[in-house]
Amino acid sequence: MLCFLRGMAFVPFLLVTWSSAAFIISYVVAVLSGHVNPFFPYISDTGTTPPESGIFGFMINFSAFLGAATMYTRYKIVEKQNQTSYFSTPVFNLVSLALGLVGCIGMGIVANFQIAYASLISITKLEWNPKEKNVTLRISTELTGDI
Repeated sequence: MLCFLRGMAFVPFLLVTWSSAAFIISYVVAVLSGHVNPFFPYISDTGTTPPESGIFGFMINFSAFLGAATMYTRYKIVEKQNQTSYFSTPVFNLVSLALGLVGCIGMGIVANFQIAYASLISITKLEWNPKEKNVTLRISTELTGDI
């Protein structure tokens, strides 16, 4: 198993580089397509409409895979260190692997299920009837744009 870990130092570097490129490329495509304002858009706004949503989804899926590979590599390194000296509790190592993989699954879900809310307007109206001494709260929601 140690031979599998040899040469794996590039994976965290590739994870950070690829993830950064995913955000930058989807931002550039969204700005060039005129879908977002070029000054401080939300990351989620830069990946909601095609073609940048496809680019964002693909690149974040690959980032999730790289994150899972990084978490597994870290798990095996700590496991190997525990064989020679007491480095960490094996339970904590396993819990950190599980939490890391859950985070990677969450990243994949974010990449695949993008929801575009063009605008969500919530109008709240509070009415008070002094005769009946009760309060009525009405909430209406209006969605505009393509959903």
